[in-house]
Amino acid sequence: MTVKNLLLFALISGTTLLAKAQQTPLQKYEIAPAHYEHVFLDLVADYPSRITTSDGGQYLGQTDDRIGIYGYGTFISNDGTQRTGQFRKGDFMFGITLTDKSATVGSKDFYATYDLSTGKLEYIFKAHEKQLIDAVGFNDYAFVTQTYTNGDRYIGETYKGKRHGYGIYYYADGDYWYGQYKNDVRCGFGALFTTSNEMFIGEWNIEDIARLIIVAPKLQ
Repeated sequence: MTVKNLLLFALISGTTLLAKAQQTPLQKYEIAPAHYEHVFLDLVADYPSRITTSDGGQYLGQTDDRIGIYGYGTFISNDGTQRTGQFRKGDFMFGITLTDKSATVGSKDFYATYDLSTGKLEYIFKAHEKQLIDAVGFNDYAFVTQTYTNGDRYIGETYKGKRHGYGIYYYADGDYWYGQYKNDVRCGFGALFTTSNEMFIGEWNIEDIARLIIVAPKLQ
């Protein structure tokens, strides 16, 4: 192979590798493997749902009589901050945190933060510091509010305009669903909260239910 051909080959190979690197999606937070999620579902399957009020705010979701808040739920603090996702022993493990200015998706150690005034991804927090983001297609990621003609509303992550990542879907009748989306459809683990305080937790697969656990309300 001549020097000219070698240079041409290197140029083409480098361009191909760069293109592949540019197509690599951002790792905005750590997603637990499916078998870990199923273990969590096994653990909280018998924990009932209820509304509890404390000095710090109000919680709707699963609880354990011995430990307290444990499972899927939503906690709204007195300052208006809303955390929806998975809780363990009263601590927020993973999910969506909403304030009047920002949305955070992930755990307390590894998360993505969006500016709600623009919907743009601001930074990723990992390894105890803010990570600089340098990736082609960065602007394809957003956190939005979408309202539909039937009165439903979606608040959550999108990728290239489609529901993708984690989000909360509010139905016009008052029920809402939290969980994972892929290419505009529910696909992954999540929870459906109903106005009757009944919950449905489990795994969805392209809108079909792969595993479902019915969580009954706690009798007061």
